[in-house]
Amino acid sequence: MLLDPVEGTQTRGDLLLAEGVARSDSDGCAIRELDCSGIWVFPGLFDMHVHLREPGGEASETLESGFRAAMAGGVTALCMMPNTIPPLDSPSMVRDLLDRSGRLGYPGAHVVACLTRGRAGRELADLEELHEAGAIAFSDDGSPLADDDLMVEALERTGSLGTVLVEHPETTEISAGGVVNDGPAARRAGVRGIPARSEVADVERCLGLAKGRRCRLHLTHLSCPESVRMVSSARDDGVDVTCDVTPHHLALSEAAVGAFGTMAKMNPPLRSDADRAGLVELTGMGLVDAVASDHAPHESSSKSGDLGAASFGVTGLETLLPVVLEVLAGQAGMTPLGVLRLLSTGPAGVMGLGMPRLAEAAGSSGVVLFDPDMRYTLERVGTFSRSVNTPFWRRTLRGRVLGVWRRGPAYWRGCFA
Repeated sequence: MLLDPVEGTQTRGDLLLAEGVARSDSDGCAIRELDCSGIWVFPGLFDMHVHLREPGGEASETLESGFRAAMAGGVTALCMMPNTIPPLDSPSMVRDLLDRSGRLGYPGAHVVACLTRGRAGRELADLEELHEAGAIAFSDDGSPLADDDLMVEALERTGSLGTVLVEHPETTEISAGGVVNDGPAARRAGVRGIPARSEVADVERCLGLAKGRRCRLHLTHLSCPESVRMVSSARDDGVDVTCDVTPHHLALSEAAVGAFGTMAKMNPPLRSDADRAGLVELTGMGLVDAVASDHAPHESSSKSGDLGAASFGVTGLETLLPVVLEVLAGQAGMTPLGVLRLLSTGPAGVMGLGMPRLAEAAGSSGVVLFDPDMRYTLERVGTFSRSVNTPFWRRTLRGRVLGVWRRGPAYWRGCFA
Protein backbone atom coordinates (compact mmCIF):
# COMPACT_ATOMS: atom_id res chain seq x y z
CA MET A 1 0.00 0.00 0.00
CA LEU A 2 1.34 3.42 -0.98
CA LEU A 3 0.58 6.10 1.64
CA ASP A 4 1.28 9.78 1.01
CA PRO A 5 0.45 12.06 3.97
CA VAL A 6 1.22 15.18 1.90
CA GLU A 7 -1.16 14.29 -0.91
CA GLY A 8 -3.59 12.59 1.45
CA THR A 9 -3.71 9.46 -0.68
CA GLN A 10 -3.76 5.78 0.15
CA THR A 11 -3.49 3.55 -2.93
CA ARG A 12 -2.29 0.18 -4.12
CA GLY A 13 0.21 -0.03 -6.96
CA ASP A 14 3.87 -0.01 -7.91
CA LEU A 15 6.52 2.58 -7.16
CA LEU A 16 9.51 2.82 -9.50
CA LEU A 17 12.52 4.64 -8.09
CA ALA A 18 15.49 5.67 -10.19
CA GLU A 19 18.35 7.60 -8.58
CA GLY A 20 16.07 8.20 -5.64
CA VAL A 21 13.26 9.77 -7.65
CA ALA A 22 9.95 8.24 -8.74
CA ARG A 23 9.80 7.47 -12.45
CA SER A 24 6.97 6.54 -14.79
CA ASP A 25 9.03 4.11 -16.87
CA SER A 26 12.11 1.94 -16.50
CA ASP A 27 13.98 2.90 -19.67
CA GLY A 28 17.71 2.77 -19.02
CA CYS A 29 17.28 1.54 -15.45
CA ALA A 30 18.63 -1.63 -13.92
CA ILE A 31 15.56 -3.02 -12.23
CA ARG A 32 15.57 -4.65 -8.82
CA GLU A 33 12.11 -5.77 -7.85
CA LEU A 34 10.88 -6.00 -4.28
CA ASP A 35 7.64 -7.79 -3.51
CA CYS A 36 5.87 -5.48 -1.11
CA SER A 37 2.62 -7.37 -0.81
CA GLY A 38 1.06 -6.48 2.52
CA ILE A 39 3.69 -3.79 3.11
CA TRP A 40 3.12 -0.08 3.63
CA VAL A 41 5.33 2.33 1.68
CA PHE A 42 5.44 5.97 2.81
CA PRO A 43 7.80 8.96 3.19
CA GLY A 44 10.08 8.98 6.23
CA LEU A 45 8.71 10.19 9.57
CA PHE A 46 9.59 13.46 11.31
CA ASP A 47 10.24 13.33 15.06
CA MET A 48 10.20 16.85 16.46
CA HIS A 49 11.49 16.02 19.96
CA VAL A 50 14.64 13.90 20.32
CA HIS A 51 17.53 13.94 22.80
CA LEU A 52 20.74 12.70 21.17
CA ARG A 53 22.91 13.66 24.18
CA GLU A 54 25.81 15.19 22.25
CA PRO A 55 27.73 16.95 23.59
CA GLY A 56 28.30 15.60 27.09
CA GLY A 57 26.12 12.51 27.26
CA GLU A 58 27.82 10.19 24.80
CA ALA A 59 27.64 7.27 27.24
CA SER A 60 23.87 7.31 26.74
CA GLU A 61 23.69 8.21 23.03
CA THR A 62 25.78 9.62 20.21
CA LEU A 63 24.73 11.29 17.00
CA GLU A 64 25.64 8.16 15.07
CA SER A 65 23.80 5.69 17.33
CA GLY A 66 20.83 8.04 17.54
CA PHE A 67 20.61 8.40 13.77
CA ARG A 68 20.74 4.62 13.35
CA ALA A 69 17.98 4.22 15.92
CA ALA A 70 15.95 6.86 14.09
CA MET A 71 16.29 5.13 10.74
CA ALA A 72 15.41 1.79 12.35
CA GLY A 73 12.16 3.45 13.42
CA GLY A 74 11.50 4.98 10.00
CA VAL A 75 12.42 8.47 11.26
CA THR A 76 14.36 10.24 8.54
CA ALA A 77 14.14 13.76 9.99
CA LEU A 78 14.29 14.92 13.60
CA CYS A 79 14.85 17.84 15.94
CA MET A 80 17.68 17.63 18.47
CA MET A 81 16.78 19.18 21.82
CA PRO A 82 19.18 21.50 23.67
CA ASN A 83 19.53 20.04 27.18
CA THR A 84 23.05 18.79 26.51
CA ILE A 85 26.25 19.34 28.50
CA PRO A 86 26.96 22.19 27.93
CA PRO A 87 23.55 23.36 26.72
CA LEU A 88 23.14 24.31 23.05
CA ASP A 89 23.23 28.06 23.53
CA SER A 90 26.02 29.10 21.15
CA PRO A 91 25.97 29.48 17.35
CA SER A 92 29.20 27.49 17.03
CA MET A 93 27.61 24.49 18.78
CA VAL A 94 24.62 24.64 16.46
CA ARG A 95 26.81 24.77 13.37
CA ASP A 96 28.98 21.92 14.65
CA LEU A 97 26.01 19.62 15.27
CA LEU A 98 24.56 20.32 11.84
CA ASP A 99 27.92 19.85 10.12
CA ARG A 100 28.56 16.53 11.86
CA SER A 101 25.05 15.33 11.14
CA GLY A 102 25.62 15.95 7.45
CA ARG A 103 28.96 14.17 7.50
CA LEU A 104 27.30 11.18 9.17
CA GLY A 105 24.87 10.96 6.28
CA TYR A 106 21.76 12.15 8.10
CA PRO A 107 20.68 15.37 6.35
CA GLY A 108 17.32 15.46 8.14
CA ALA A 109 18.79 16.66 11.45
CA HIS A 110 17.55 19.97 12.83
CA VAL A 111 18.51 21.87 15.98
CA VAL A 112 16.25 23.33 18.65
CA ALA A 113 18.55 25.73 20.50
CA CYS A 114 18.36 27.07 24.05
CA LEU A 115 15.85 29.77 24.80
CA THR A 116 17.95 31.15 27.68
CA ARG A 117 21.67 31.17 28.33
CA GLY A 118 22.68 27.89 29.88
CA ARG A 119 18.98 26.95 30.11
CA ALA A 120 19.10 28.86 33.40
CA GLY A 121 15.94 30.87 32.78
CA ARG A 122 17.49 34.22 33.70
CA GLU A 123 18.58 35.80 30.40
CA LEU A 124 17.57 35.08 26.83
CA ALA A 125 20.18 33.50 24.58
CA ASP A 126 21.37 35.19 21.37
CA LEU A 127 18.28 34.00 19.52
CA GLU A 128 18.99 35.88 16.32
CA GLU A 129 22.54 34.54 16.03
CA LEU A 130 21.41 31.01 16.90
CA HIS A 131 18.74 31.21 14.20
CA GLU A 132 21.29 32.45 11.67
CA ALA A 133 23.51 29.49 12.61
CA GLY A 134 20.69 27.10 11.74
CA ALA A 135 18.43 26.68 14.80
CA ILE A 136 14.81 26.31 13.69
CA ALA A 137 13.18 26.67 17.13
CA PHE A 138 13.99 27.54 20.74
CA SER A 139 13.34 25.80 24.05
CA ASP A 140 14.68 25.22 27.54
CA ASP A 141 13.18 21.74 27.33
CA GLY A 142 13.34 19.92 30.63
CA SER A 143 12.75 23.27 32.32
CA PRO A 144 9.91 25.77 31.91
CA LEU A 145 10.59 29.45 31.33
CA ALA A 146 8.94 30.59 34.55
CA ASP A 147 9.62 34.35 34.44
CA ASP A 148 6.58 36.02 32.84
CA ASP A 149 8.44 39.10 31.62
CA LEU A 150 11.16 36.97 30.08
CA MET A 151 8.55 34.71 28.47
CA VAL A 152 6.84 37.70 26.87
CA GLU A 153 10.17 38.93 25.51
CA ALA A 154 10.96 35.43 24.25
CA LEU A 155 7.59 35.12 22.51
CA GLU A 156 8.07 38.47 20.80
CA ARG A 157 11.64 37.79 19.67
CA THR A 158 10.97 34.29 18.41
CA GLY A 159 7.84 35.61 16.73
CA SER A 160 9.81 38.30 14.90
CA LEU A 161 12.16 35.57 13.66
CA GLY A 162 9.24 33.45 12.46
CA THR A 163 10.36 30.60 14.70
CA VAL A 164 8.64 28.47 17.33
CA LEU A 165 8.98 28.73 21.10
CA VAL A 166 8.71 25.22 22.54
CA GLU A 167 7.66 25.25 26.18
CA HIS A 168 8.05 22.37 28.63
CA PRO A 169 4.83 22.90 30.63
CA GLU A 170 5.59 22.55 34.30
CA THR A 171 5.14 24.65 37.42
CA THR A 172 8.20 23.73 39.43
CA GLU A 173 6.79 25.14 42.68
CA ILE A 174 4.13 22.46 42.42
CA SER A 175 6.17 19.58 40.98
CA ALA A 176 9.38 20.03 43.01
CA GLY A 177 10.54 16.76 44.50
CA GLY A 178 7.92 14.77 42.62
CA VAL A 179 8.77 11.39 41.12
CA VAL A 180 5.66 9.93 39.46
CA ASN A 181 2.02 10.95 39.06
CA ASP A 182 0.26 12.10 42.20
CA GLY A 183 -1.94 9.04 42.51
CA PRO A 184 -1.89 5.35 43.39
CA ALA A 185 1.56 4.77 41.86
CA ALA A 186 3.15 7.41 44.10
CA ARG A 187 1.41 6.09 47.20
CA ARG A 188 2.42 2.52 46.51
CA ALA A 189 6.03 3.51 45.88
CA GLY A 190 6.12 5.83 48.90
CA VAL A 191 7.35 8.80 46.86
CA ARG A 192 6.12 12.32 46.30
CA GLY A 193 3.68 12.73 43.41
CA ILE A 194 3.54 15.25 40.59
CA PRO A 195 -0.04 16.54 40.31
CA ALA A 196 -1.70 17.35 37.00
CA ARG A 197 -2.08 20.97 38.01
CA SER A 198 1.68 21.40 37.68
CA GLU A 199 1.28 21.05 33.91
CA VAL A 200 -2.15 22.62 33.57
CA ALA A 201 -1.19 25.79 35.46
CA ASP A 202 1.78 26.45 33.18
CA VAL A 203 -0.29 25.75 30.07
CA GLU A 204 -2.82 28.31 31.26
CA ARG A 205 -0.06 30.83 32.04
CA CYS A 206 1.63 30.46 28.65
CA LEU A 207 -1.61 30.69 26.71
CA GLY A 208 -2.49 33.89 28.56
CA LEU A 209 0.91 35.42 27.79
CA ALA A 210 0.72 34.44 24.11
CA LYS A 211 -2.77 35.82 23.57
CA GLY A 212 -2.79 38.86 21.33
CA ARG A 213 0.87 38.51 20.36
CA ARG A 214 2.36 37.68 16.99
CA CYS A 215 4.19 34.55 18.03
CA ARG A 216 4.18 30.79 17.61
CA LEU A 217 3.91 28.83 20.85
CA HIS A 218 4.24 25.06 21.01
CA LEU A 219 3.44 23.12 24.19
CA THR A 220 5.25 19.81 24.19
CA HIS A 221 4.61 16.35 25.66
CA LEU A 222 1.21 17.18 27.16
CA SER A 223 0.01 14.51 29.56
CA CYS A 224 -3.38 15.84 30.68
CA PRO A 225 -6.58 16.01 28.60
CA GLU A 226 -7.37 19.35 30.24
CA SER A 227 -4.17 20.79 28.76
CA VAL A 228 -5.18 19.71 25.26
CA ARG A 229 -8.67 21.17 25.67
CA MET A 230 -7.17 24.48 26.81
CA VAL A 231 -4.91 24.57 23.76
CA SER A 232 -7.87 23.90 21.47
CA SER A 233 -9.93 26.63 23.13
CA ALA A 234 -7.06 29.13 22.92
CA ARG A 235 -6.56 28.31 19.24
CA ASP A 236 -10.25 29.02 18.61
CA ASP A 237 -9.66 32.34 20.39
CA GLY A 238 -6.91 33.34 17.97
CA VAL A 239 -3.76 32.19 19.79
CA ASP A 240 -1.16 30.67 17.44
CA VAL A 241 -0.48 27.59 19.55
CA THR A 242 0.18 23.94 18.81
CA CYS A 243 0.81 20.87 20.96
CA ASP A 244 2.14 17.33 20.86
CA VAL A 245 1.76 14.17 22.91
CA THR A 246 4.08 11.19 23.26
CA PRO A 247 3.61 7.50 22.49
CA HIS A 248 4.13 6.53 26.13
CA HIS A 249 1.46 8.91 27.42
CA LEU A 250 -0.95 7.51 24.84
CA ALA A 251 -0.14 3.86 25.53
CA LEU A 252 0.57 3.68 29.26
CA SER A 253 -0.88 4.87 32.55
CA GLU A 254 0.73 5.25 35.96
CA ALA A 255 0.07 1.54 36.54
CA ALA A 256 3.13 0.90 34.35
CA VAL A 257 5.32 2.20 37.19
CA GLY A 258 4.43 -0.86 39.21
CA ALA A 259 5.18 -3.15 36.28
CA PHE A 260 8.32 -1.51 34.87
CA GLY A 261 9.71 0.59 37.71
CA THR A 262 12.26 3.20 36.67
CA MET A 263 11.70 2.40 32.98
CA ALA A 264 8.28 4.03 33.34
CA LYS A 265 9.60 7.19 35.02
CA MET A 266 9.43 10.30 32.87
CA ASN A 267 8.56 13.99 33.12
CA PRO A 268 5.70 14.70 32.74
CA PRO A 269 4.78 11.44 34.43
CA LEU A 270 2.40 8.78 33.20
CA ARG A 271 -1.03 9.85 34.41
CA SER A 272 -4.20 8.00 35.40
CA ASP A 273 -5.89 5.60 33.03
CA ALA A 274 -8.72 8.09 32.64
CA ASP A 275 -6.17 10.74 31.59
CA ARG A 276 -4.57 8.31 29.16
CA ALA A 277 -7.90 7.44 27.61
CA GLY A 278 -8.76 11.15 27.37
CA LEU A 279 -5.52 11.88 25.51
CA VAL A 280 -6.24 9.08 23.05
CA GLU A 281 -9.76 10.37 22.44
CA LEU A 282 -8.69 13.99 21.93
CA THR A 283 -5.84 12.96 19.64
CA GLY A 284 -8.27 10.91 17.58
CA MET A 285 -10.56 13.96 17.37
CA GLY A 286 -7.76 15.99 15.75
CA LEU A 287 -7.03 18.32 18.68
CA VAL A 288 -3.34 17.32 18.83
CA ASP A 289 -0.95 18.53 16.14
CA ALA A 290 1.79 15.93 16.42
CA VAL A 291 3.09 12.86 18.20
CA ALA A 292 6.76 13.02 19.20
CA SER A 293 8.88 10.33 20.82
CA ASP A 294 10.67 12.51 23.41
CA HIS A 295 13.47 9.95 22.95
CA ALA A 296 15.52 10.36 26.14
CA PRO A 297 18.26 7.71 26.42
CA HIS A 298 20.06 7.06 29.71
CA GLU A 299 22.89 4.70 30.48
CA SER A 300 21.80 1.80 32.68
CA SER A 301 23.39 3.12 35.89
CA SER A 302 21.10 6.17 35.94
CA LYS A 303 18.00 4.00 35.54
CA SER A 304 18.85 1.27 38.03
CA GLY A 305 17.98 1.06 41.70
CA ASP A 306 15.79 3.51 43.57
CA LEU A 307 12.78 5.01 41.77
CA GLY A 308 13.26 8.38 43.40
CA ALA A 309 16.91 8.69 42.38
CA ALA A 310 16.54 7.39 38.81
CA SER A 311 16.65 9.78 35.86
CA PHE A 312 13.49 10.87 34.09
CA GLY A 313 13.00 9.74 30.50
CA VAL A 314 12.51 6.81 28.14
CA THR A 315 13.78 5.90 24.70
CA GLY A 316 11.29 5.89 21.86
CA LEU A 317 12.68 6.28 18.33
CA GLU A 318 12.58 2.60 17.41
CA THR A 319 9.18 1.90 18.96
CA LEU A 320 7.51 5.13 17.79
CA LEU A 321 5.38 3.87 14.92
CA PRO A 322 4.22 0.45 16.22
CA VAL A 323 3.21 1.89 19.61
CA VAL A 324 1.32 4.84 18.13
CA LEU A 325 -0.39 2.67 15.54
CA GLU A 326 -1.53 0.18 18.16
CA VAL A 327 -3.13 2.91 20.23
CA LEU A 328 -4.51 5.38 17.71
CA ALA A 329 -5.62 2.93 15.03
CA GLY A 330 -6.78 0.36 17.55
CA GLN A 331 -8.44 2.55 20.18
CA ALA A 332 -9.14 5.90 18.50
CA GLY A 333 -10.11 4.37 15.16
CA MET A 334 -7.73 6.52 13.12
CA THR A 335 -6.75 5.48 9.61
CA PRO A 336 -3.12 4.60 8.87
CA LEU A 337 -2.87 7.83 6.88
CA GLY A 338 -4.15 9.82 9.85
CA VAL A 339 -1.54 8.27 12.13
CA LEU A 340 1.24 8.97 9.65
CA ARG A 341 0.20 12.63 9.45
CA LEU A 342 0.70 12.98 13.20
CA LEU A 343 4.21 11.55 12.75
CA SER A 344 5.23 13.47 9.64
CA THR A 345 3.37 16.43 8.15
CA GLY A 346 1.97 17.42 11.57
CA PRO A 347 5.30 17.92 13.38
CA ALA A 348 6.98 19.30 10.26
CA GLY A 349 4.21 21.89 9.99
CA VAL A 350 4.64 22.89 13.62
CA MET A 351 8.32 23.54 12.94
CA GLY A 352 7.57 25.48 9.76
CA LEU A 353 9.07 22.84 7.49
CA GLY A 354 7.68 21.03 4.49
CA MET A 355 7.55 17.29 3.86
CA PRO A 356 8.19 15.63 0.50
CA ARG A 357 5.54 13.79 -1.45
CA LEU A 358 6.03 10.06 -1.74
CA ALA A 359 7.24 10.49 -5.32
CA GLU A 360 10.04 12.78 -4.12
CA ALA A 361 10.89 11.21 -0.77
CA ALA A 362 13.61 8.77 -1.85
CA GLY A 363 15.69 11.63 -3.17
CA SER A 364 15.43 13.56 0.09
CA SER A 365 14.13 12.19 3.37
CA GLY A 366 13.65 8.57 2.35
CA VAL A 367 10.94 6.00 1.61
CA VAL A 368 10.01 3.62 4.42
CA LEU A 369 8.88 0.02 4.01
CA PHE A 370 6.81 -1.09 6.99
CA ASP A 371 5.17 -4.43 7.72
CA PRO A 372 2.11 -3.59 9.86
CA ASP A 373 1.51 -7.21 10.84
CA MET A 374 5.00 -8.41 11.77
CA ARG A 375 5.28 -9.28 15.45
CA TYR A 376 8.62 -9.20 17.21
CA THR A 377 10.10 -8.92 20.67
CA LEU A 378 12.23 -5.83 21.14
CA GLU A 379 14.94 -7.67 23.06
CA ARG A 380 15.32 -10.39 20.46
CA VAL A 381 15.48 -8.02 17.52
CA GLY A 382 17.86 -5.67 19.29
CA THR A 383 18.19 -1.92 19.07
CA PHE A 384 20.56 0.62 17.58
CA SER A 385 20.34 3.12 20.43
CA ARG A 386 23.06 2.92 23.06
CA SER A 387 20.38 2.85 25.76
CA VAL A 388 17.38 0.59 26.35
CA ASN A 389 15.50 2.48 29.04
CA THR A 390 12.03 1.74 27.69
CA PRO A 391 8.93 0.14 29.21
CA PHE A 392 8.46 -1.63 25.86
CA TRP A 393 11.66 -3.67 26.29
CA ARG A 394 10.97 -7.41 26.13
CA ARG A 395 7.41 -6.71 24.99
CA THR A 396 5.98 -8.08 21.76
CA LEU A 397 5.28 -5.28 19.32
CA ARG A 398 3.23 -5.40 16.15
CA GLY A 399 4.61 -3.60 13.09
CA ARG A 400 8.22 -3.25 12.06
CA VAL A 401 10.22 -1.06 9.70
CA LEU A 402 11.82 -3.38 7.16
CA GLY A 403 14.00 -0.81 5.50
CA VAL A 404 14.51 2.78 4.44
CA TRP A 405 15.37 3.56 0.84
CA ARG A 406 16.97 6.86 -0.01
CA ARG A 407 19.58 8.09 -2.40
CA GLY A 408 22.98 8.00 -0.71
CA PRO A 409 24.89 5.46 1.35
CA ALA A 410 23.73 5.82 4.90
CA TYR A 411 21.67 3.69 7.27
CA TRP A 412 19.87 1.26 5.00
CA ARG A 413 18.25 -1.59 6.87
CA GLY A 414 16.56 -4.93 6.37
CA CYS A 415 15.74 -5.74 2.77
CA PHE A 416 18.07 -2.96 1.62
CA ALA A 417 21.12 -4.15 3.55
